[in-house]
Amino acid sequence: MSTTKDTPSDIYVWDWVVRICHWGIVTAFITNYFIVEPGRLYHEIAGYAGVSFILLRLVWGTLQQQKAQNKSGEIPYASFASVSLNKKAFIEHFHHLQQKKIPTRHGHNPFGWLMIFAVFTLFLGLGITGFMMEEIDAMFGNSTLEWIHSIMADVLYACVLVHIAAVFLVQYLGNVQLIRPMLTGWRKR
Repeated sequence: MSTTKDTPSDIYVWDWVVRICHWGIVTAFITNYFIVEPGRLYHEIAGYAGVSFILLRLVWGTLQQQKAQNKSGEIPYASFASVSLNKKAFIEHFHHLQQKKIPTRHGHNPFGWLMIFAVFTLFLGLGITGFMMEEIDAMFGNSTLEWIHSIMADVLYACVLVHIAAVFLVQYLGNVQLIRPMLTGWRKR
């Protein structure tokens, strides 16, 4: 997809790699949490696919960070260089919500970045524990490992629910499009 503007008022926020990774992670989670039986081949495939999307997103965010350092100008939204988790960033985000006006040129807010890191950590943890249970004979049937894997999956589900609620809430309170850019890449001003 071209990154040229659809109209002069549209802003290109999320590139195709970010969107593919996001929806791939969503698909892997839904497949494994709600559809397929744990421990089966499709569960493993979906889990490894989810981990692959996480790894791709980590590489892409790092490459975009390097790209931002090599060029002058704006930092790409996908770049980890745009992560700001300091007190000022949180206060600024609350201020934007109070004013009901999040700038349309914003990518993730600090809470969004925290959620991204939580999801990355949980998915990677699920991938590691799943691999250990299925591929390491000594770990097969280990009840502690199964319990850890199950708890991480449930915590990830809780994170998903918080993420969905936060997207709708911030979109409404901040008067900014969050869903459309994750579908099309573009946000109207």
